[in-house]
Amino acid sequence: MEGLLLARTLEPLRDRLPAERAPWRFAGPHTAVLPLEGDGAVWFFDRLPFPRVEVRSDQPSGSGAPRTAFQAQLAARAAGPLVEVVQPALDRVVRFRFGRSSGFVSTGPVELIAELAGRNGNLILVDEEGTILGAAREIGPETNRYRQIRPGLAYRPPPPYDKADPRTLDDAALARMLEGSRPGRVKKILDGIGPDLTRAAVRLSRLPEDAELTGERLDAFVTGLRRVIRDPVGAAREALDLPDVADLRRRERRDEDLRTVRADLERRLARVRKRIRDGERALSAAEEADALRREADLLLAHAHAIPRGADRATLADFEEGETTVDLDPTRTAAENAKARYDAARRREDRAERAIEREPELERERAELERSLATLDELDDATVRARAEALRTRPERARRTVPGASYPGPHGFEVLVGRSARENDALTFRVARSRDLWLHVQGWHGAHVVIRSGGREVPFDTVLFAARLAAGHSKAVGGDNVPVDVTERKNVWKVKGGPPGAVHYAHQKTVYVTPSRDPTAEGRTPA
Repeated sequence: MEGLLLARTLEPLRDRLPAERAPWRFAGPHTAVLPLEGDGAVWFFDRLPFPRVEVRSDQPSGSGAPRTAFQAQLAARAAGPLVEVVQPALDRVVRFRFGRSSGFVSTGPVELIAELAGRNGNLILVDEEGTILGAAREIGPETNRYRQIRPGLAYRPPPPYDKADPRTLDDAALARMLEGSRPGRVKKILDGIGPDLTRAAVRLSRLPEDAELTGERLDAFVTGLRRVIRDPVGAAREALDLPDVADLRRRERRDEDLRTVRADLERRLARVRKRIRDGERALSAAEEADALRREADLLLAHAHAIPRGADRATLADFEEGETTVDLDPTRTAAENAKARYDAARRREDRAERAIEREPELERERAELERSLATLDELDDATVRARAEALRTRPERARRTVPGASYPGPHGFEVLVGRSARENDALTFRVARSRDLWLHVQGWHGAHVVIRSGGREVPFDTVLFAARLAAGHSKAVGGDNVPVDVTERKNVWKVKGGPPGAVHYAHQKTVYVTPSRDPTAEGRTPA
């Protein structure tokens, strides 16, 4: 995204700053959307080679939940108002500065740096000191020895340059700077103008791309260039056959749909291939069934001579040789024989089922492999229909989440453990690191978890959960009960302790009246 185009895109946004905003939403693994208070949203696209920023009126459909670890970090850390947008000169780098967020778990100011330089594009989150918190694409020393993008390192901006801002130059100054050169030199002389806008200026001036800029050709080119400087978006649309925004969005939607369909096909194919391998192993194991029966026959024939508790026996076989048989010392010879007969029968049964299923599995494998091989040939409508069918497919019943579930304020789910084992499972199996964890201070009681989903939890939701924590504790009969609150990542098990025994740190304390039904507070009696 060239600098002049980027500056024009950001113009309407700067008039609204500082701006309150709603929580981040994510339309795909490469699309982050920042809804602004009132209307409008800033869309960040980091898919290469067309990274860009758009200020639009629409917002994504669907849940909008984070799709990647970086997106989850963005939702959690860039939670404050958008206070400033800075584009150094006409660079392809923009700094979006977010203020401190308020709420129970506050976050400090951060910057989201959008580097929109084609195939080198990136989104980078840094703190107040300029330390990298995360990035859409981490860059290590194997990729770039001089400019690494990794959490914990100081952010280093791209190398500086010294070019003239074309918006500050009149036609005479432009002519003096360009006289005698060729259009390809423009991007090295003028800031914010790259190959695409240079081509637009050439076509608007009706000149060859390698024309020497002198005399009338120079005048014509300056006229075309002035149109580009004055209206870069309109000039690019008029003069170039570039993929427009609608086409880029269509490509991105298709890519997202293709990933959904391909992942489903690959998952099903892996499952079929595993079943085929299981069948092959069953057939191989069945080859040993005769040997197991032969050992069983020998054990029954010599049962009278095998003492109980023996773990091995060498027996004369039916062909005037000897066979050594390993035994389970806890069983008699007859029981060892029966175990071998049973094992032989199971192996033969599995082999028989494998033989029956083999033709169907092979047909399914061939069909799935063919579908994967031809997936890219499908039209957009077919791919979209298949992807939507997968996204709306009823999910299997999920494993029951331990504890009691309460719908808290603002749509947050609050889970309450009802026993020591449920407390343990709730805290260490269900809760995620950024979820809030609550426990009454100084009393035995329930572990309570607010499932934040990476979002900031409002204080009234914390109070709702704290009343539940106090109500499901030994302090239920008291008043003004202290309840500790911290993030789940600050809780750890007591080594060697019983289920539910924990240590925790970095807690804050709220004082509440215990309740097992906080939603009832404030109701008018019937």
